[in-house]
Amino acid sequence: MRDEAIAMLYESIKDRAPFSLDEFYKCLEDWKVLPLLNNDEIIGAVIQKDNELHIGYGKKSKASIRGHLRILSKVIQDYGFCVTSVLKNNPQGLNFCKRLGFFEIAEESDKILLRCDRSRYVA
Repeated sequence: MRDEAIAMLYESIKDRAPFSLDEFYKCLEDWKVLPLLNNDEIIGAVIQKDNELHIGYGKKSKASIRGHLRILSKVIQDYGFCVTSVLKNNPQGLNFCKRLGFFEIAEESDKILLRCDRSRYVA
């Protein structure tokens, strides 16, 4: 299921990714991967390493994603805050993160770095 979830996550970013699916698998070897399910079908994944978290959907969920976001609260509880990044050319991803409670903390050449101290959707 892990490989399927990574493939779905890659599907959500492949048009912006400067790397192959095989390279993506290799980069995620030491990351936790949580498949996101809707009616027992993988629709995306959350990847986590320490307090860094990334969420991606390959298919739109037809149900609430609130349960998928519990990991965000767990990471904040464990580390005090959570970080992520979004490519500058991904305004949808940036808006999604901001709706969850992330705020911009810095910019790198092609990325916006974000931090979340409290989730807006789950306790």
